[in-house]
Amino acid sequence: MLNHADPFPDRPGPVVVLLPAFPLDHRLWDDVAALLPAPLRPVAVDLPGLGSTAAGEPSLQVAVDGVVELLDHLGAARAVVAGLSTGGYVAALLAGHAPDRVAALALCDTTTEVGPPDVPADRLAVAADLEQHGIEVVLDSVAEGLGPHAGPELAGRVETMIRSQDPDDVAWVCRALAARPDTSQAVRDFPGPVLLVFGEHDAPTPPAQRLAGLQELRPDAVALVVPGSGHLTALESPAAVAEALTTLASQEQEQDV
Repeated sequence: MLNHADPFPDRPGPVVVLLPAFPLDHRLWDDVAALLPAPLRPVAVDLPGLGSTAAGEPSLQVAVDGVVELLDHLGAARAVVAGLSTGGYVAALLAGHAPDRVAALALCDTTTEVGPPDVPADRLAVAADLEQHGIEVVLDSVAEGLGPHAGPELAGRVETMIRSQDPDDVAWVCRALAARPDTSQAVRDFPGPVLLVFGEHDAPTPPAQRLAGLQELRPDAVALVVPGSGHLTALESPAAVAEALTTLASQEQEQDV
């Protein structure tokens, strides 16, 4: 089963599954999870290769299957699912693979298309470099992920998360990213409410391009551009992200009434 943090296990839910960015783990979502109000039950997940053990052929489907297994373990028929960057790839795949398990979908600083910031050939090259040179190969994710207003404390938290990862596992993730499919159809066809969140200064997935593309798929989605934030909105602007997720969960519950 995927490693996860479940800080409020006694809350009745709905469960809010939080999926992290590459090459980070569930700690990316610590501040958002702390701000989500009862009865919401945040569960922040370590993806395979990013805090959880990676095994088998590199594929993001392994992460999707792991989230479904986790929901079964939690006794949650459905969950609000939020993914940031790589976590967004997994969230979109889950929405296509098991839409009945996804009550609402939040895609943060991500894309459904195959290409930047995860060009397959580039990710395969990074995988080889990780195996040869170690985790320092991906430490540039600190600067790439944070906006211009992020201070040394946030940079330190990101670096700590990266340095705690196993380079061979992170190489597995790189190969899984190189093999990931386009998930545009899955997001277009998902029957529940959708939230789109981007940082104003998100360089890896700039909102002018990536948010606009997602809005073409889902013109009904609620969109939020977080002022001042870079790519890691959950870390840089947790209050804004938590508020948006709370509203999304309420929207989904209203649809069920």
